[in-house]
Amino acid sequence: MPKNIVICCDGTGNQFGHENSNVVKLYKTLTCNASQIAYYHPGVGTMGARNALTRIGKWWTRVIGLAFGYGISDNVADAYQFLMRTYEPEDRIYVFGFSRGAYTARALCGMLHVVGLLSSGNEALIPYAIRMLKRRSIDFAVLADFKKTFSRECKVHFIGVWDTVSSVGWIYNVVQFPFTAKNPAIDIARHAVSIDERRAFYRQNLFVEASPGQDIEQVWFAGVHSDVGGSYPETESGLSKLALQWMLCEGEPAGLLVDLQRKAEILGSKLHYVAPDPTGPLHKSLHGFWWLAEMWPKVVRIHQPGPGNIWKNSVRVNLARPRSIPAGSLV
Repeated sequence: MPKNIVICCDGTGNQFGHENSNVVKLYKTLTCNASQIAYYHPGVGTMGARNALTRIGKWWTRVIGLAFGYGISDNVADAYQFLMRTYEPEDRIYVFGFSRGAYTARALCGMLHVVGLLSSGNEALIPYAIRMLKRRSIDFAVLADFKKTFSRECKVHFIGVWDTVSSVGWIYNVVQFPFTAKNPAIDIARHAVSIDERRAFYRQNLFVEASPGQDIEQVWFAGVHSDVGGSYPETESGLSKLALQWMLCEGEPAGLLVDLQRKAEILGSKLHYVAPDPTGPLHKSLHGFWWLAEMWPKVVRIHQPGPGNIWKNSVRVNLARPRSIPAGSLV
């Protein structure tokens, strides 16, 4: 019998604990049985690399994970491998993520579009596929032949992300994957975007126009980055619960299996969880070190309007610039 496979990718420095992101809170609501299985991966910068053998080595790889996005490729590979080992024809794939975990989720979907899903047992080919995808000049002809030779077609039924950021690394982006902005292999896409985030290293990363037959909706929510994706103390999470509630309301009609009792508890049990609250605390994320970062020139990629998928690089100093909300956006 076909099943749901749910992939959850947490945000920068986020992992299970006392101050959980919406990724963890959504995972807690999931029904897990023969009809739906789920996978969770903590965010970049939470754990050292597998090949780091010492405490200092693990600390250093966490630091460069935050600064340069080191570990994103490993996170994509781990989620991809889980799909390889669990996916069967007619299964439906759901992918969720927050912050750089949202970028990880979108990179995973892009990888599925370009190289398909390798059959279980071909795990040794994953590093090759990722290395080819990360090249500055991608040979799509070779990857198309790779897909035809080794892989299965595999579409993503639903992707739900909270405030995808444009900077994979805080200092420099060493990792970029194709088809993260526009991906015809996704049926339904939902994106909760922060209105009030101003930090240069947390610029919005929107989906561009939908492909034919694709259902994309991006909604702007009040608050800074983690007021949308969560990870503030539970008592200060009223705003982020709005974006969580919206995502669940979008996922359930698309077939996501949710435990209604757990959902009701997380969205407002009097003992442990606060309810969604549009008047909840609105945090300030731009302070201390982040003001220094506003002076750092950054290369930003700007999607050009008109036919074709054309991007232009531009160097900017952010200086706490407000986010630009496109005309006609849902707020």
